[in-house]
Amino acid sequence: MSAADDKNGVSALFTALLEDSAEDLYENAPCGYLSTLMDGTIAKVNGTLLDWLGLERVELVGRLRFSDLLSVGGRMYYETHIAPTLAMHGEAGVSHWSSRPPTGHGCRYW
Repeated sequence: MSAADDKNGVSALFTALLEDSAEDLYENAPCGYLSTLMDGTIAKVNGTLLDWLGLERVELVGRLRFSDLLSVGGRMYYETHIAPTLAMHGEAGVSHWSSRPPTGHGCRYW
């Protein structure tokens, strides 16, 4: 085995470990993550947020929009402030929101 082969093997192993760790970090992060399509439909959600909401992934992904998870006040703020910012800039930071998931249990997140 040449030094180049050994280096490529180590590099491939290291890359595989990083990919596994990145997915695990996303899924088990100490904060909730979700990604949406342009219309707000939930495309991906991590386990932390699912636990907080008390919902299963299949109940959210492709079925609900982000705004469906918000309380009435949160939805109003989202529609008047966050959604327009997303449309103009493609991103928006949210540090606090209240949810009212389909289970009826309210949650507050920072």
